Amino acid sequence: MAEEKEEPYWMTPYRNFLIRWVSPLNENEARHLKRKVNYYVILDGELFKKGSTTPLLKCLNNQQADYVMRKLQERICGLHTGGRSLETKVVRADYY
Repeated sequence: MAEEKEEPYWMTPYRNFLIRWVSPLNENEARHLKRKVNYYVILDGELFKKGSTTPLLKCLNNQQADYVMRKLQERICGLHTGGRSLETKVVRADYY
């Protein structure tokens, strides 16, 4: 079975650290990552963000996020919503 080549998304460093314990070479980036990675968890190969008052939020790549936002906007009869409102709808749908 050939290993899939993953495109570098914002979540790639988090996945690499949680799965393979690989941190960035830059010392400042590594320190920042080690502090932030505590808010993330890998379940069934998917990255989720932990929240204190929210359920686990599934982290999305760019294509997935675009699809979810389009579907959420379509569900409200095609009306254009502001960024803050759309962000709230995405979080309520358990995505990050």
